[in-house]
Amino acid sequence: MRIGQNPEKKKFNKIEYKQHRVIIPVYIPDSHDQYFNNLFSVLKISIDSLLKTTNKTQTNITIINNNCKKEVTNYLDSLLQDKIIDKHVKLSTNYGKVYTILSEAKASYEQLITIADADVFYFSNWLSNTIQVFNNYKKAGVVAPLPMPQSAYYCNHSLFFDKLLKVKKGKVVLDEDILLFEKSVNSKISIEKNNWFKNQLYLEKNRSKTCVGAGHFIATYRKEVLDKINVEKPKYIFENGAETFHLDNPIDKLGYYRLSTIKTFAYHLGNNIPNWVKEYKFSELNLTENSNKIKFSNSFIPYKIKEITAKIYRKLTTI
Repeated sequence: MRIGQNPEKKKFNKIEYKQHRVIIPVYIPDSHDQYFNNLFSVLKISIDSLLKTTNKTQTNITIINNNCKKEVTNYLDSLLQDKIIDKHVKLSTNYGKVYTILSEAKASYEQLITIADADVFYFSNWLSNTIQVFNNYKKAGVVAPLPMPQSAYYCNHSLFFDKLLKVKKGKVVLDEDILLFEKSVNSKISIEKNNWFKNQLYLEKNRSKTCVGAGHFIATYRKEVLDKINVEKPKYIFENGAETFHLDNPIDKLGYYRLSTIKTFAYHLGNNIPNWVKEYKFSELNLTENSNKIKFSNSFIPYKIKEITAKIYRKLTTI
């Protein structure tokens, strides 16, 4: 039998909602495989840079623990206990990235959701520059805080259909920013093969240029767009093309764009920590408010027509 009344009922405490949430899935097992040797150090560097480049009044942080080893779990518990992060999701099994981010993102209340790998190094003001892109383009569905010119055509058919005559070609991304991305992923093939060093595709509004295309290792999504996706259950823990199937293609079919900043504000560490990361000087935060203005897409135009339009544009455009 219940005795008395729950005192919380009389407090009428309001829930504080923020405009942005970062969701980071982590998998660092108790393994002797060389691949995992340095990942815990990488994770701590990543989280430290995230905390130095975000403000608690604006951003909540969720870390998904995919059955990590005890040392990592204790570290994440301490972050939660000290209220450095907002949420620590513990799983008894490694469910991978797609399974976990879909469930957490759909359950979040924030207007903007950043999904990032656990090995991202964040540069100062990555978030304010990302939000500025959303504010400039009401149909921006996904924005990456680093230029991804080689991904311009990837799941971006709606953009080329809508902005066919407004997509510009020119040198707007500095070589040093492209080289930084190449170094982070240890690959030159996709950029050099199609000569993305020479020219990039971009949009321009309010004297601000935005690169066409966005990648995967870090990207920010409009919550309203994620809510529209009909989630299908992932079949595998890790599967090539899973993010394309569950996230990227559905967002494109809904009529929203993939864009990125023309300056690099994030670096993919992998399982190594370069010396310059330890010496990086963080600057004072610039807080930008999300206008929360979204233009809902008209779905009466068949997606196939958008796809054909994008393919014709690509065939006729020489980078």
